[in-house]
Amino acid sequence: MKPPAVQSDQIGTSAVDLFASGMGAFILIALVFMVLFAAVPRHEVVDQPAAPECPEPVQCPEPVECEICPPDKVCPETPEPEPCPECPQQEIPECPAPVLCPDPVECPDAPDCPICPVCPPVPEPPTPAPEPPTPSCPEPQPRATPLLESDLVFVLDTTGSMRNEIDALKRELHVVVEILERMMPSVAVGIVTFNDRRQSPPGRHYPVRRLTGDEEAMRDIQRFLRSIDIGDTRGPNPDVPEAVLTALRAAVSSTFRPGVPNRFVIVITDAYAYEDEAADTLALARAFGAGEGHRVSTVHVRQNPDSGGYLAALAEAGGGEFVPDRGSILANVLLGML
Repeated sequence: MKPPAVQSDQIGTSAVDLFASGMGAFILIALVFMVLFAAVPRHEVVDQPAAPECPEPVQCPEPVECEICPPDKVCPETPEPEPCPECPQQEIPECPAPVLCPDPVECPDAPDCPICPVCPPVPEPPTPAPEPPTPSCPEPQPRATPLLESDLVFVLDTTGSMRNEIDALKRELHVVVEILERMMPSVAVGIVTFNDRRQSPPGRHYPVRRLTGDEEAMRDIQRFLRSIDIGDTRGPNPDVPEAVLTALRAAVSSTFRPGVPNRFVIVITDAYAYEDEAADTLALARAFGAGEGHRVSTVHVRQNPDSGGYLAALAEAGGGEFVPDRGSILANVLLGML
């Protein structure tokens, strides 16, 4: 069945109306622009804005090539930092409450000290008179012995100037020994002689021998003294110095009795040691005199001024006595020992 013809006509009429309305609007707009365009004078040129200038192109840096680590290199792990220690919380002590001081104590006044009475001194009883002592007889004392056992060595100058002293020693030796035996328990004697070092024999040596209670020993040492003769020496002796050092060495090296507390060396001369031996002689005497009970004494015969100073120094070094000649062998020996 066909639709009615009336509807087809209605659709065509609406499209035509729409088209006509659009065309009218377009024409209206065109007229408006034409009017506006005509209002602008032809000689005026509208300023156009200047075109912006482009900046210079910026050159980008070349790309940096990253270093590629080899596959076998492994970066070590960074250790994590240790945590910081936490400070312990400290307790703030509370201050104690202030202590209230007690009120000051008032001291009482000091009492007055009583005055003590002074007691009178008590008299001491009288001292009875001492009874007279009963007289009594003193007991007999043993004979004193001022010296202990001693060994004595004579160092005797036997040059020509000593003839008188040698003869005196020969005569008085037994008396000297007898006196010494009364002063000490026992005595031993030795003799060393000396001459000039250019003479021969230079000297002789009689060893230390106990004479107390030994008559044979006394006769033997007297025979030795009698054998000394100044005429037996041979050789020149033009000067004063003599071989004191050689004789003193022999004397201090003598075989002394063991255990005897005193050892004496007595140098009898009118000379002095050689200049090149003087210092050694003093040192030798000093070494011997350092021993307990040891002494070196000197007898200055005829008191020659040239030799007195040396002999005094020799005795001082040996801790002994310097004895100016008394003209007696006994006196000289005792002064040299005591």
